[in-house]
Amino acid sequence: MASNSNETKISLQVGSELRIKNNGDVVIDNPELELAADDRAADAVLVYRFDAKSGEHVLRLLEPVADHRHMKVHRRDD
Repeated sequence: MASNSNETKISLQVGSELRIKNNGDVVIDNPELELAADDRAADAVLVYRFDAKSGEHVLRLLEPVADHRHMKVHRRDD
C-alpha cells in the first residue's frame, strides 16, 4: 500500500492515550515521553490520515505487538 503525504505516523506504547478530534487533530499522551519518537520502543505503530471530504478518520496498523511467527496461517480473530 502506497504511503500518502497527508499521513501521520503514530507510535504508541502500552498505556498511551490517543485522541482524534473531529477536525483531524491528533493528540497523543505517552507514558514514557523520551521513548515516544523511537519506533523500536513502540508497542504498536499506526498510520493515520483524515479525509476531510468524506469526514473519515483512517487508521492503519503498521507494526503490531503480537508475535504470530508460531502460526503457519493467520486466521481472523487469532
